[in-house]
Amino acid sequence: MHTRGRWLILAAGCIAFAAVGFGREAMGRSVTGRDREGIAELHRGDVTATLSQDPDALAALWTRDGVLLGEGDRPVVGRAALRAAYAEGGWKVLKYKPHIEDVVVDGDSAVEWGLFEVDFRTAGQPRTVELHGRFLRAMRKQPDGRWRFTRIMWQKDPQ
Repeated sequence: MHTRGRWLILAAGCIAFAAVGFGREAMGRSVTGRDREGIAELHRGDVTATLSQDPDALAALWTRDGVLLGEGDRPVVGRAALRAAYAEGGWKVLKYKPHIEDVVVDGDSAVEWGLFEVDFRTAGQPRTVELHGRFLRAMRKQPDGRWRFTRIMWQKDPQ
C-alpha cells in the first residue's frame, strides 16, 4: 500500500478519546472555551470521517487551500485534490487512536502535534497492518467560527 494511502486514513485527525486533552495550552493567549470546543469538534469529525472513510466528510475537514505532506509522497494541495485522494480508497480502517500532546492557539490559528496508532487492512489482504507515528497539524478558524485543518505533516515511527 502507498504511504499516501496510509496517511489518508489518518489525514485529518486527533482526539484524545471522549474528550480532547489539550496539553500545554496556548503560548500566545489562553484558549477560550469556544476555541477549545471548536477544535474538539474538528477532532471528533476527523475520527468519525476517518473510521467511515467518507471522502466528502474527510475533505470537509480542510480549508480550501489545505496541504497534506505525507511521508514519501508528493504534497496533496487543495480540498478537491484531497477529496480525490481520499476517494482512491483500497483499505479498511479497523482502529484509529490519535493522541494530542500539545495545542498552541494564537488568534484564529492553531498548531498541534501528537502521536497516532492505526490498524488497517488493504483490499485483498487478510493481514492487519499496524502503523504508529507522529504528526504536526496547523488549523485555522473560519469566518463561521468552525476550525479546519490547513496543513498536516506526518511521519511513521522508525522501525
